Amino acid sequence: MSAEDVLKYMLSWASEDSHRGRLARALQTNMGESAELQARRVGLLSIYVQREAKSGKGLALI
Repeated sequence: MSAEDVLKYMLSWASEDSHRGRLARALQTNMGESAELQARRVGLLSIYVQREAKSGKGLALI
């Protein structure tokens, strides 16, 4: 999965009423306009991506 695909996947959670949904919305709108905050959001969202990949939800992280 390319980096662009991973980012699209992360942003697809923006409509959810969950922690990862709030993170995705904050990432999408650049809330706080801080590169450090954006990097932390990407890091946290990548943990969710990794968990889904390990759980066998059909994600191919290549």
